[in-house]
Amino acid sequence: MTWYNLIFFHVFKRYYKSGRYRNDIPWLTASAIVGMPSLLYLFTITALAYYFAKGEMPEVDKKYALPLGFAFLALNWLWFIGGNKYLEIFHNFNERYLRDKFTETLSWVYVFGAYFVFILMILSLKIY
Repeated sequence: MTWYNLIFFHVFKRYYKSGRYRNDIPWLTASAIVGMPSLLYLFTITALAYYFAKGEMPEVDKKYALPLGFAFLALNWLWFIGGNKYLEIFHNFNERYLRDKFTETLSWVYVFGAYFVFILMILSLKIY
């Protein structure tokens, strides 16, 4: 899970500013920014695996999909928030990766790539 914490670190450092923040909750924002793409990747991988196994896209039932999505985001939030883990992650990675632009770029590619891959899957498989 080090890579996941590293992605969180790069998103979190854009919001934290050493405790000087206004009108925002950095750990909540960063957790949501990392959690939503992870949920999209999970959905995309699951849907593609089902598609290649069965030859059709799975039916999505909102009464199950929405609670499971919220549960995943809640678990993601608890992963970073529980016991002030966000500060532990920030201080562990701060000296090694603060100025590392390559890993920061890869972290943002992970975040924005989820939306691109998800949209590409929807358009190519004609799910809509």
